[in-house]
Amino acid sequence: MATHTVASGEIAAHAITLVANTVETIAFEGGLGTVTVLSHDGTSAVYFTTDGTTPTVAGAHCWCVPAAVGACTVPVSTYGPNSIKAISAGTPTISVQRGT
Repeated sequence: MATHTVASGEIAAHAITLVANTVETIAFEGGLGTVTVLSHDGTSAVYFTTDGTTPTVAGAHCWCVPAAVGACTVPVSTYGPNSIKAISAGTPTISVQRGT
């Protein structure tokens, strides 16, 4: 499991290539109201959580970016962790960026 940190005042962590079936954590310093997960290449679906729980591939408790070039923006609880955890069955490249 790898961890990336987005410092306070920075917007995003870009060009993260996921390792198949391995959780990747992206931590945000400072406030986090929403988060956007962007799939650069759409090679495989990306599943992610914003509440500190561990995501699983096709997990019912996960948000999903489908296997297509695209993005998913979701709210983050102000009481939860300032991080997201992502997983995929493949090796897509993603960016994760801070919203308002």
